[in-house]
Amino acid sequence: MIDIRNLPDAWEMIDQLDKDETNKKDDLYEIYYKISTNLFDYRQKYNLSQKNLAEKLGVTQPMVAKLESGDYNYTVEQLWKIATKLGFEFSIEFKELEQEDSVISRAECKDNIAEYIEYLAVGA
Repeated sequence: MIDIRNLPDAWEMIDQLDKDETNKKDDLYEIYYKISTNLFDYRQKYNLSQKNLAEKLGVTQPMVAKLESGDYNYTVEQLWKIATKLGFEFSIEFKELEQEDSVISRAECKDNIAEYIEYLAVGA
């Protein structure tokens, strides 16, 4: 029999599981935002129209609009070309994150949620 007092709070576990995926997407959107604002700021700094910037980059004006909107999925090669043509420093940091020591692992959370739901369904 499961002692309900030893189970973690179900809502906190669900929030934590959801937060992990949301945070990953937020990180990606933050990268897109930084790229788009840097391009926009560059264009403003040098008083360029989107058409002028497009000519400098060797792309079309609608492509510059997409780049500035952050609504474009760049390749590494495209980013490198843009950075090179604009004189930007270009680097990618790709390294393993240090794992935090957690009291409850993700797998344990899933197991505990299943046990808790079963407990609620069957009753005390």
